[in-house]
Amino acid sequence: MGKVLRSEGREGRLKVRLLEREIPGLDLKTVVLGGSGGFEEYEVESFELDRNSHVLKLKGIDTLAGADALAGRDVYVPEAAFRPLEEGSYYDFQVIGSRVVTGDGTEVGTVRGLLPAGGQAVLVVARGESELYVPFVEAICRRVDPDRREIVIDPPDGLLDLNEI
Repeated sequence: MGKVLRSEGREGRLKVRLLEREIPGLDLKTVVLGGSGGFEEYEVESFELDRNSHVLKLKGIDTLAGADALAGRDVYVPEAAFRPLEEGSYYDFQVIGSRVVTGDGTEVGTVRGLLPAGGQAVLVVARGESELYVPFVEAICRRVDPDRREIVIDPPDGLLDLNEI
């Protein structure tokens, strides 16, 4: 889901940077914080947007020092906490790591990330030592299967060669 940036206030609140572009209707009951010291599960007291920043309050973390000790930790959330999206919409985590293939089964690469591009996103596809940028639009991405971690594309002529860097 994100990373703890720093403490926020004296009550043990945490400022969090989200990895998802948008998280509508997130139902957070617990989170897992991970880092070099391992993983720890925490009960969530609150998660809110405060002056353009996401702030997380965890049960048992009630001091500035306690919050400061968690800075830099990764924040993980169970997939069940994410509200289902409408047909044809996906969370970034459902797409990142997916195998990309053409309709005839030719391997293209693996989604490494997404870039915002106006109203649509662009898939960053790792292809060997290079990256390929594929518009994440229905006309090109014909089938997205988050369960199989696979995206089938129908690229227009030249796309697979045009933006390879």
